[in-house]
Amino acid sequence: MRKRFVLVLLVLMLATVAVTAVSAADPVGRCPDGFELHPAMDHDDHHEHHHIGTDADRNGDDWICVNHVGSAETNHVHTDNNASD
Repeated sequence: MRKRFVLVLLVLMLATVAVTAVSAADPVGRCPDGFELHPAMDHDDHHEHHHIGTDADRNGDDWICVNHVGSAETNHVHTDNNASD
């Protein structure tokens, strides 16, 4: 029983390290001028600002580009970070 517990604990620790390494991945591309790099996330409808464009992470690196526009910066223009040099 103790060996099984140690094995399960070891597997959980390794899985945690693997998930942390994957979630901390570097961005694949860069943002166009005027945009900032932000982590991609699920956006719900409970924000006090408007999302324009796609917040989908099309290249799979968990990053998107955002530009805050408008007088109160309440409009957020989204695009994927796939700009080339």
